[in-house]
Amino acid sequence: MILKPLSLDISLPSQDNQNDIEFDITECLVDPNEEVPEPTPIIAFEHNGYTVPIFTENNKSLIKGQAKSRKSTLIKAIGATIVSKGYYNEGGKLKSYYHRNELSIIDTEQGKYHCYKAVKMIQRLSGESINYYRVAGKTIPQKKYLVEQHLKTHPNCGVMVIDNIVHFLLDFNSATESRELESWIDYLVETYNCHIILVLHENGSDSGLGKAKGHLGSLLENTCETTIRVRKDPDNKGQSIVSGALTRNGDFEDFIISMDYQGVPYISVPSDGKPMHKTIKI
Repeated sequence: MILKPLSLDISLPSQDNQNDIEFDITECLVDPNEEVPEPTPIIAFEHNGYTVPIFTENNKSLIKGQAKSRKSTLIKAIGATIVSKGYYNEGGKLKSYYHRNELSIIDTEQGKYHCYKAVKMIQRLSGESINYYRVAGKTIPQKKYLVEQHLKTHPNCGVMVIDNIVHFLLDFNSATESRELESWIDYLVETYNCHIILVLHENGSDSGLGKAKGHLGSLLENTCETTIRVRKDPDNKGQSIVSGALTRNGDFEDFIISMDYQGVPYISVPSDGKPMHKTIKI
């Protein structure tokens, strides 16, 4: 798809325009007598007979970690799980229950070759294709335009990954910019019923105590359904530890994400022993 220069105003309503502010406030009332079903788990962690939802419908979540901590490897595993409608071959601890399993990934950082490798890996693991956009070099309005145009034209897109959300604003320490960006994300979730997984770096060193980057990171940690932390295993550089840093649906056990020399992601739990690194031809 070739994107034309930004021509649509997709900004949120002006807070200074009274006509934009007025609405029927009963829309926001929560009726205690209404039967509201539990949201469908998009992905759940399964181990020792327990199932813990990680991402659920009509929410947003955060994946954080330092640079090169294998966040992208986890995204491949999550993506393959979602489009597989269950498990992918090497990801037996994660399971998708979601029927709207059309997935899109917005990549703001990687070059064309590494984007190709990522989308090809998800296809090989799951047998399904996804919509993978490389937006490095696009302006912030163009990136927002692409996101919303995709959601408008793909109503079955139930999950979108934005990697890295920091590139959707100019100053990640700006309280105003961060709030406006979060409001836009919430608008997308509500309007298109799409779970949005946001990826963000942690502060640059161990002294950052695992905090997501800037004011934006603090805001998202407070409001996301689930915040997942990915960090390299200090005792084994060949693998990373995935933790539920902040969870709304209950805690899940830490698990290991690793990959073989061809980039195949493997998931295991420490008590199960080390994963077997089989190979797959890419």
